[in-house]
Amino acid sequence: MLAAKSAQYHYKSRRYSEVLSAGMHGVEPKAVSVQVHLTTGLTAFHIVGLGDQAVKESHRRVCAALKNSGFRVPDGVITVNLAPALMNKSGTGYDLAIALGILMADAELDAAHFKNHLVVGELGLDGSVSPVRGMVGYGILAAQSEQTLVCSDAALYDQLIDLKVVEIKHLSQLHYLEDLQARRTQALDDTTLAPPISACGDYADVVGQQQAVRALSIAAAGQHNVFMVGPPGTGKTMLASRLPSILPPMDSTQLVESALVFSVAGAAFDHSSRQRPFRAPHHSATMPALVGGGMPVRPGEVSLAHNGVLFLDEMPQFSRTTLQALRQPIEEGRVRLVRAQGSFEFPSNFMMVGAANPCPCGYYGDQATNCRCLPHQIEQYQNRVGGPLLDRFDLFITVPRPNPDFFFKKAAAQTQSVTSAELYQQVSKARAFAQKAGRPSVHGLSRQQLCATELIEPAAVNLLRRAAHNLQLSGRMIVASLRLARTIADLDQSKRVTATHLSEALSYRKTWNHV
Repeated sequence: MLAAKSAQYHYKSRRYSEVLSAGMHGVEPKAVSVQVHLTTGLTAFHIVGLGDQAVKESHRRVCAALKNSGFRVPDGVITVNLAPALMNKSGTGYDLAIALGILMADAELDAAHFKNHLVVGELGLDGSVSPVRGMVGYGILAAQSEQTLVCSDAALYDQLIDLKVVEIKHLSQLHYLEDLQARRTQALDDTTLAPPISACGDYADVVGQQQAVRALSIAAAGQHNVFMVGPPGTGKTMLASRLPSILPPMDSTQLVESALVFSVAGAAFDHSSRQRPFRAPHHSATMPALVGGGMPVRPGEVSLAHNGVLFLDEMPQFSRTTLQALRQPIEEGRVRLVRAQGSFEFPSNFMMVGAANPCPCGYYGDQATNCRCLPHQIEQYQNRVGGPLLDRFDLFITVPRPNPDFFFKKAAAQTQSVTSAELYQQVSKARAFAQKAGRPSVHGLSRQQLCATELIEPAAVNLLRRAAHNLQLSGRMIVASLRLARTIADLDQSKRVTATHLSEALSYRKTWNHV
């Protein structure tokens, strides 16, 4: 009899539940087990498991949300453990899981109802549930582990991830568990891809810069980096900002990758348009803002531009240290950050477009306005970018002052301007031609493959050999010229690179001092 009473007291004084949640490590979601233990004693609420200040403050949000939603907060000691305990936890995404764990441990909710569920959400004091950073990552984790995601916004995953979602917008919905039915969201169907909805303007608006438009279409076809130099007001920003309008739409894999990075960064991302991201940070951006970092560690602009375009206007105005930090992301397509909290990796496969004036006053080499800069000022200004970074640009474009008459002769302007739709078709056909030939991206071709006789004519190889000596091209420049010529040949639907293709590729191999 005494043993039975002791066992009954032990059961009532030690109540336990476990709810699956998740946290982010860079852009990688990590499963976290929210373990709730209720015991008798003086009222107390403890959260353990290496949580940051936002995690430690969650007990106040949870208690207020439970009371304002018609639930009671159990008396006694509430202990919440976030396992694994050695993993750093941050953010407010554990609020909803902690609240569910308390209700399950107190027998207010049936634990079986949320079996095989992944719970993520922030609680307001009134009981409302809000999304947090990294929701796309949590959806990916739930889909991979075949869990049902419990969150506040199921529409976020429509046409993005194939996933079962239970939507809870307020804790009071837990009073009616039978109404909380999971619905399935569908991933994007790659077989029905159409041109992306462009909201960045049309190249038909560009007047008098047809050579620059041609160079940018080549860059779009092969994802080559572009550097534009010209006086102020000649259209460098206009040319760059319209680049996403001629790029192919993102497929389902790329769409999820970009949505994940934006979600972790807490930035808005419209995946319904499928247009590639275009990022144009101000020249005052710090190194963590550009390549990633901070506390907690978050992706920078190079990762937000993943699968899209990174535009650096007025490049010499950026910090030299910040610019040199771009070399590794450009070369490897990813950013590796090592911090005290651990090692983080972010994707950064982007197309880089730089723009600059030729000198501090902006009119060096301009035929209409005299330059007021001294030679050492011009040299110092141009050296801010640095040779190693300039070496990673495949095309150098001069953007001169256009003839003013073009702006007043509408008929002439219309006949010379090419629309984004026409350029989009050219770029798509070039990429389709390369894919049909069974070749990977030009950046995936080695020097031996690019120099194979089935891809390039001997006359073109001889031309490149002479140019390499005369122009003193580095090894990277030689390979970049081969890749650029291969892209131009794809635009012409040519199986082999000819001397004409290589000549055009070499015409873009200028240095800043010769602009």
